Formats: sequence, C-alpha cells, structure tokens
Amino acid sequence: MADRVVDKKLRRTYYNRCNPDESLPPDDPRYVDIDAKSPEARGRNWSDALASRIELSEKPVCEFFTGLPGSGKSTELKHLAARLEGKDGARLLPVLIDAETVLDIYNQIDVPEILVAILYKTDEVVLTAEGKDPKDALKDGRFARLWHWLTTTEVELSSLEASVNAKAGEKDVAEVSGGAKAVLDLKTIPTLREKVRAKVAANMTTFIAQVKAALVALNKRAKKLKYNGVVVIFDSLEKLRGISTNWTEVLTSAERIFTGGAPYLQLPVHVIYTLPPALVLRLSEPVHFLPMLKLHDRSGNRAAGFDVARELIRQRVPDEHLREFFGATSGEDRVERLIAWSGGYPREIVRLLQSFIAASSLDEPLFKRLLSQAADQYRRTVPENALRWLARVHLEKRLIIDDDTHRATVDLMVQNNVVLRYLNDAEWFDLHPAVRDMPALRDEIARFQAEQEKLRAEQDKSSRSGG
Repeated sequence: MADRVVDKKLRRTYYNRCNPDESLPPDDPRYVDIDAKSPEARGRNWSDALASRIELSEKPVCEFFTGLPGSGKSTELKHLAARLEGKDGARLLPVLIDAETVLDIYNQIDVPEILVAILYKTDEVVLTAEGKDPKDALKDGRFARLWHWLTTTEVELSSLEASVNAKAGEKDVAEVSGGAKAVLDLKTIPTLREKVRAKVAANMTTFIAQVKAALVALNKRAKKLKYNGVVVIFDSLEKLRGISTNWTEVLTSAERIFTGGAPYLQLPVHVIYTLPPALVLRLSEPVHFLPMLKLHDRSGNRAAGFDVARELIRQRVPDEHLREFFGATSGEDRVERLIAWSGGYPREIVRLLQSFIAASSLDEPLFKRLLSQAADQYRRTVPENALRWLARVHLEKRLIIDDDTHRATVDLMVQNNVVLRYLNDAEWFDLHPAVRDMPALRDEIARFQAEQEKLRAEQDKSSRSGG
C-alpha cells in the first residue's frame, strides 16, 4: 500500500534543496564539513592537505586535484578558497575558474586557451577587489597587445616585444577586444583556436613570458590590497570528456598538457588544476584524488562513511520531513538502502534523494523501481568485454593495467563512475554497487574466483611435490 501523498509545496521545496549538480559554499546551511566530522570517511582532510602546501611554501606551488564529478570536489575547492582568503590563513585573493564557462570541454584543449582564461579571470577578480568594473578585464594595454598579437597575423613578433614595456592603457589598442569576448571567442570559434595555437606554438617562449609578466603585475596589484598574492583554482577540468566520437582525443590532449609536471602551466602565482580522473594513471606526477565516502572497509565491515552520508541527507531534508517522503515506519530502512546503493558517491546520494522526493507517493515497489532505473544508467556504460577486468578489480581491489586494452577500459570505467576509489592508509578500488550486482558480472566474478582457486591448488600441489 502506498504511503500517504505529501503536499506538493513541501515536495517542491525539498526537491530543489537536493539539486545533485549544485556545489555548496561553506556558508550554505546544507554544507557538511565531511573531513572535520569524520576524517575516516575519506581517509584524510583534503582541503587541509591542499591548503598546507600553499600556506607553507615560500614559492608559488602548482597542484593537481581530481575526483569524480559529484564527489564533492568543487565544494572542497570552495572551502579551500575561503580558508586561503581568510586572515588566519594565507591571506590570498582566490580566483575560482569554472572550466565549463571558459573552455570548450567537448573538444581537444591546449595551453593557450587555458592561460588566456587564467589571465582574464584573474584580472576580473583583481578589478572587482579594487572596486573597479570587472568588465574591463583584459582591456589594459599589456593584455590588449597580447590578444591583438595572438589573433592578428599581420602584427610582427618584434612589434609585440617592442610594445609590451610601453605605458599601459594606451587608447590605440585598449579596445581591440574585451576580455569576456576574447575568452568566449576562443571557446566557441574553432578556427580562431587553431590560429592562436599555431601562433603560440611558433613563439611559445615569448607567449609564456608575457603571460607570466602579466600575472606578476596582477599579483602586485593584489598585494596593494593587503593580500599576500593570488591563488588560481581552475575547477571543472575533470569534465573534459568530449563526445562519443572524440573522447579519446580529448583525454589525450589533456594528457599532453599535464604530463611532465605541466611546465607551461606553472605560474608565478599559486595554482591548482583539476584533472579528468582517467588521467591519474597516465601521469607520473602526484595527483590529489578525492575518494568516495567509505561505507565499508575492504573486508566489508560498516565504516564511518555511512553516518556522514546520513548527515548529508539530514542537512538537505530534516528527519521529520524525510519520514513524510519515505514513510514513517519504513523510512529509515529506505534511507539506509539508498546510502548503501550509492557506494558512498555524494552526487548519487543527493540525486536519488531528489528522485524519491519527486514521487508523489513512495511505496516499496516504486522505491525498488527507481533504484532499478538508476542502476540501468550505470549498466548501459559497461561493455561486455570489460566484465572480466571488472571482476578482477572487485576481487583484487585495485586497478589493473596490463596493456593498452586495459588502459582504454580504465579510462572508460573511471570516467563513468563505474569504478570508485576509497582510501584507508592506502588507496583501494571497488565497483559501484549497481554494476557489481549485474548478473553477468556476478557470474564472471564466480568464474574468476574458481579459476584462481584452481590455480592456487595446482601451485600448492606442485610445491609439495617439489616440481
């Protein structure tokens, strides 16, 4: 029998409080400081780890950070920005950049558009802090000349070099292009991107030098405002995923940029770049990888992440209203099942919560049907040829890369949230519960276990016989 129908106005209120695509600032009442509440849930305090590197370093640092979309990464970066800006912290002026607003995340990326976006957003933030109009970003003479040189083939390199030391703000070039238009054009006009990339490739040393000189000037302006400098946080680069026909090429373009420590992206200000999770195993550089909430340890015992997940739900929907949506007698059991099904994935918890609230009357058959529909979205991403590899991941709790075929499988499974990362003293991996419960995968896991047991028995027999 269906539970009673909940008032539509109440459902609308809490439906919108459970937007799975919304990252929360630290002052949002729904925000839960996960690592402060329970450090065991994610293995360490992630914003503290990033902040400490910046606060202690006498030189600008360049850090890489990643996590599955919806793992809480953007929320953690907002928390980090607030800490670094505070007078008790490093007292830095934070520049938060959302890659989706400044880059074409569906096509290959390159260094020029990343650095132009950093210049634009940093100038915009500094202007705002100075009490000036942020729409004037990149209209200063130095920036205007750089943009004019990048986009006008007739301007000789020597002309740029002769003019960069001229007095800033001259009227002849100051209106060549507004900053917002420059960034938007690079994002939306492929032919312009190719033109700029070619120009930079032929004159990389000069381009990088001018970008760094501009950032040094912006850093000095921030110091005049009683900050200790600027910190750039380039978020949402992990969303680089292209489309079905160019996904590999887009990921490879990101790999080219960030491999070898990303020398062209190391700047005279502190900078943190987010990366696609699939790049973690392609790079030799250390990458901070935000894990899932640990609901169970490697042995399957209940862990601290369950209580944290319950608090995430409580801060969005108070218990008294949650009982109305989920049922007075069966509600808490359903919440437990929702959390267990999520695998400790914060976005999945909030997304499922929202879908259950959307149901005008949630009975047990509908609850199971909504979970099944959510599971189908994961299962559709799993190709048949990945089943054996996934079985090994589940049993060995690690990512296996024996050859290029495995690498392609890792990229696909990690990027689509099929494989989730957890952290105790060391990292380990497991499958999203929706995938782990696939009948075909359960059969493959059983076959692989039987093969391994047979192999061990043969090895024991050989060892006893001295063969």
